Amino acid sequence: MSKKLSSKVLFKSWLTWFFFNGSSQSGERMQGIAFAHSMIPIIKALYDKEEDICAALKRHLVLFNVEPQIGSVINGVTAAMEEQRANGAEIDDDAINTVKVALMGPLSGIGDTLVSGTLIPILLSIALGITNSLGLVGPLFYFVAYPILTILYSWYLYKFGYDAGLVGIQNIMSNGQLNSLTDSLSVLGLLVMGALSATYINITSPLKYTSGKMVLSLQSILDKIMPGILPLLMVGLVWYLLSIRKKSPLWVMGFIFIFALIGTALNIF
Repeated sequence: MSKKLSSKVLFKSWLTWFFFNGSSQSGERMQGIAFAHSMIPIIKALYDKEEDICAALKRHLVLFNVEPQIGSVINGVTAAMEEQRANGAEIDDDAINTVKVALMGPLSGIGDTLVSGTLIPILLSIALGITNSLGLVGPLFYFVAYPILTILYSWYLYKFGYDAGLVGIQNIMSNGQLNSLTDSLSVLGLLVMGALSATYINITSPLKYTSGKMVLSLQSILDKIMPGILPLLMVGLVWYLLSIRKKSPLWVMGFIFIFALIGTALNIF
């Protein structure tokens, strides 16, 4: 009689991963222990002998590291492979770990782009806009929207990985869909960050040149050249310091603070 994982077991496995994926981080195994923890419901449902359970747990204690929400696809794929192995398929430890390692990189890239570079900035921009008019409703919106969205797509991707299995994931990776998705999300994230910069960074200059009745305002001249050019230059400077000069975020924050003090004291900005 073939063994089949129930929805309850799959959900318990995903729930364990969702809440405990960062609970045992280490330099040696990263999320390896957390991954093995999430596989406990799967392993107990598939194997009866104690030695088989111990061996299954041991093979999942190797180094593992991925963006946890998008990376839940790997948990689903691994659950499907464990199910196939328990039903007699010729899948050894190396095959399972090779699949996990092969999927970590691409899914981490997508996860970092989608979550950190796109989803969080979009939700924060909406929350900031709400805060300007409705006060605390903005933070409450973010507090509720982010976990709900994360739970929904993380569970969906776990189930997708389980249903698609290794073959389905390989087909998606081989036809270039992952690369196209990553590029599209990167562009979207850049557009959002550009919109946020233009909306919330406000730098103007009060400098003026007076000759008789003629008054020339530096800000008016800059606005005629390009509206918002000073905020754009500041964003470019921050990008240069972080990406080219490799300065730490704390160093850049200190630089901006000192720059603002000097500019205000000298009535330049």
